[in-house]
Amino acid sequence: MKPLFTTVVLSVAALVPTGPHSQNAARVEKHAAPGHPMHYFASPPDNWKADRDWPVLVVITDAAREFEETTRVFANARGAAPFVVVTPLVLSGGGTAQQHMDAFDYDRAAWDRAAKDGNCAFDADGLTAVLADVRQRYHTESKVFMTGWEAGGHVVLSQVLNAPERLRGAVVVTPNFQSRCVIEPPARHDAAAMRVPIRNLVGSNDELAVHGPIGAQWGAFETLARARGFTDLTMTTLPGRGHGSLAPEVFGAVATMNR
Repeated sequence: MKPLFTTVVLSVAALVPTGPHSQNAARVEKHAAPGHPMHYFASPPDNWKADRDWPVLVVITDAAREFEETTRVFANARGAAPFVVVTPLVLSGGGTAQQHMDAFDYDRAAWDRAAKDGNCAFDADGLTAVLADVRQRYHTESKVFMTGWEAGGHVVLSQVLNAPERLRGAVVVTPNFQSRCVIEPPARHDAAAMRVPIRNLVGSNDELAVHGPIGAQWGAFETLARARGFTDLTMTTLPGRGHGSLAPEVFGAVATMNR
């Protein structure tokens, strides 16, 4: 029998990418996905040119929903890594989005569509539209990396289970998981999708993850994911790190997949 948790302890230095970058100078742009109401922020690398396919890191925020600021945090943590950072304005990442409309700039038509389709379908269709627009606009790879922390885990981990074919890898940080937006019965996925790497980063000083309910939620996800056939799941403990997005460490983890 496989253990419920596969745990690796790494130093922060081993995960953080190196390279010069200027703080607070990241280029951040806002776009609307054609054919869908979802908006997103994006930050291409400083040396971006339409002469290659660029890797993408899709970032799902926690319940604070600081979409633009989160894009800047990850863009500044990117260093010399060649990733386009994309932060979609998803609805299903925290508590009920309709109770926090001031966190979004969506018009009435967008909220009406969310009411009609449901927040989960709004996000699933919106992510499809956003990624298609990102691919055309920024000349990116067809598959993406995805990260999210705390409440962002609802979106990232449901995407892992529902649509692994669109992912090169997923890195979550102390994620929430309560099977929100998970499709039942599960769709059939090809063997390569079942091997998508899924990493959970946990700060050793993060009480919510070490002793709180969030740790148990990762266990529930891992049990379900393995039952569905996913094979590459690892929880990594980061000594001395606390609660938050852990953006530099996320890039370090993604760099090990981007080879």
